[in-house]
This record gives sequence, structure tokens and C-alpha cells, in this order.
Amino acid sequence: MSKLSEPKILLIGSSWQAAVLLDAINLASLYRIVGYLDDTLPIGTSRNGHAVLGGLKDARRICSEHAVSDVAMGIGDNWWRRKLYADLIETCPDLRFPVIRHPSAIVAASARVGKGTAILAGSHVGPNSIIGDFCILNTRSSVDHDCALADFSSIAPGVTMGGLVRIGECSAIGVGASISDRISIGSHTVVGTGAAVVRDIPDLVVAYGNPARVQRSRGEAEPYVDVKQRSL
Repeated sequence: MSKLSEPKILLIGSSWQAAVLLDAINLASLYRIVGYLDDTLPIGTSRNGHAVLGGLKDARRICSEHAVSDVAMGIGDNWWRRKLYADLIETCPDLRFPVIRHPSAIVAASARVGKGTAILAGSHVGPNSIIGDFCILNTRSSVDHDCALADFSSIAPGVTMGGLVRIGECSAIGVGASISDRISIGSHTVVGTGAAVVRDIPDLVVAYGNPARVQRSRGEAEPYVDVKQRSL
């Protein structure tokens, strides 16, 4: 398939999460990237060889001008990704959100993966697992059999999950964390880097350590990375 005949895709956001999506899209050779929407940068700013075309408010016009129907959400913060998706779909209800899958990722034939989800380099999704809409499975993360990740949740690079694990909506699992079999982690919860999770963790908390323990409560919209990285 030539570049001109490939379907087009628009990236929402242009920072680090968008960069890894861009890499997966280019290596899979399924879409031609037309550029970014990013409210935080001037129009024309170049990131990784592609330009910022406008902000979220310009989505309808830009999609029309470039004949784009497919969009990828390059937003790492789970709550923020959910909010921007809701704002975008309100003004552009006909947009499509394909699964972005790196060519090196392995997904079992019996697994189900929701729209807008990113499955990045070296990741694995085991048999009968259910991955919700707009999840992020980062580099070399492993989801074993019969797991379920709710919408807008994410697992960072190197996370290892046993079988029958449940992750709630908008929850984030930090780099290199390990989660034992049959563990449930609530919604809007953050599990810290390198944590060893051997017991259930409730909603709306931050937990870390070996073994992981609840350290404090948190709000739904509280950033789980440096606040400066919460931008698009």
C-alpha cells in the first residue's frame, strides 16, 4: 500500500505518549499521520516530523479539510484522556478511534480489545482477557489470561500481571509493578513504580511498596505524573 492510499489519522496531543503512538503507527504502516491537535502549542510547531494543526476546538474543521475520520488519543493521563475524548466526541460524533497495536505486540486470539486502546512495543495480552476502551498497555507490559482492564486504565512499561486480575476505570499501574493472580484494583487508583501487589486495592487511593500498601487517598482528577506533563 502506498503512502497516498493509506487512510489518514490525526493525533490528539503531541507529547511523550503521542510519540510512542506515532512510532507504533508508522511501524504498522496502516495510517498516514496528518498531524496533531494540541491546545498547548502554536500552530505549525513540529514534533517528530509532524506539525500541530490547531487545538481541540479546531477538530471539526481540520478533520474536514484533511478528510480524516480516524483519531488516536496521545494523552498519557487517564482522567485527562477521558475528558478530552468526551469533549472531542461531543463536537465530532462520527470520528473513529482504532486500536493502535505495535507490530511486536502479541494479543491472544480470544482476547477482546476496545476502541482507542494502544498496545505498545513488546506487550502481551493473554487468552480471554478483556481490555476496555482507550486503555494504554505500555512497552513490554504483560497481561496474563482472563484479566480485565476497565476503560481509560493504563499499565506502564514492564508491568507484569498474573491471571484473573481486575483493574478499574482510569487506574494507572506504575513502571515495573507486579500484580499477583486474582487481584482487584479499584477505579481512579494509582499503583507506584516497582510495587508488588499481593492484596486487593480499593478505589481512589495511591498504593506502593513491597508488598504494596495504601499510602493515601486521591481525587479522580489528580494528576499521577508531574503536573507539568498533564498538558497535551
